[in-house]
Amino acid sequence: MNSAEYICFLNGELADSVSAKDRGFCYGHGLFETIRLTSGIAPLWRYHLSRLSSGAARLGIPIDEQLLDQYCDQLLGACPANGVLKIIVTAGSGGRGYRVDASSSPNYLLQWFPLPSYPLEHWQQGVSLKLCQHRLPSSPNLAGIKHLNRLDQVLARSEWGDDYPEGLMLDQQGNAVEGVSSNLFYCHAGKWWTPSLDQCGVAGVMRQYLLDDLLPRLSIPVQVKTISFEALLSVNELFVCNSVMGAWPVVSLENRASWIVGERTKQIQTELQRALSCFG
Repeated sequence: MNSAEYICFLNGELADSVSAKDRGFCYGHGLFETIRLTSGIAPLWRYHLSRLSSGAARLGIPIDEQLLDQYCDQLLGACPANGVLKIIVTAGSGGRGYRVDASSSPNYLLQWFPLPSYPLEHWQQGVSLKLCQHRLPSSPNLAGIKHLNRLDQVLARSEWGDDYPEGLMLDQQGNAVEGVSSNLFYCHAGKWWTPSLDQCGVAGVMRQYLLDDLLPRLSIPVQVKTISFEALLSVNELFVCNSVMGAWPVVSLENRASWIVGERTKQIQTELQRALSCFG
């Protein structure tokens, strides 16, 4: 199926719609993962599954991992070897009202899309960020989860067209939190940091892979810390990352600041490509 443009299964059946009673549709009661597929393999699968499982537990959605594996194998058998997999798990269908019906069971929507075509220059020469005016609200109970309610990102992304590949989002206190679709890492005075996500933001899979695996193997310590927007403007190096695009150096933030593609960022990019060749 090399000419496929879109494939979708709902609970193991070919479908492209969900029930009007689905709680993901009605209330955003669900989660999703966006997964890069390369040569039939999802390189960061265990990180995606871990985030999905922990997020589901926090939202009270009882995921059946064996059933999910079965549905994933089904999709992989029907789609091309390269692309993007999207897994959506909702709390299922129920009647009107916020209370979850005890008899409802999760719905599993699995999709395949072609891989986005990113310019090589984003990786090599870096990108400019749009400073988003819409700010993330504080919500500690939902912080870090990739839940279905992404209205903050929708509003932020509506602020520009094609003139920027990514935007920077702040919280209500003016701290730098994340990109619209990515996480941030920055280097200052020879040390690496990434913003804390204990109040808002999405704990990205690539961010977790860098923190747990790649950077420790390089003996590069990273601290998680809240950083103000003003402090971010004075850092030495900055990059954004996610599990589809990899890592892109940031070279400017509108007309507020500019950076070079630093040697420390290049080292991380090189090691990322060496460990996972699809990200290069």
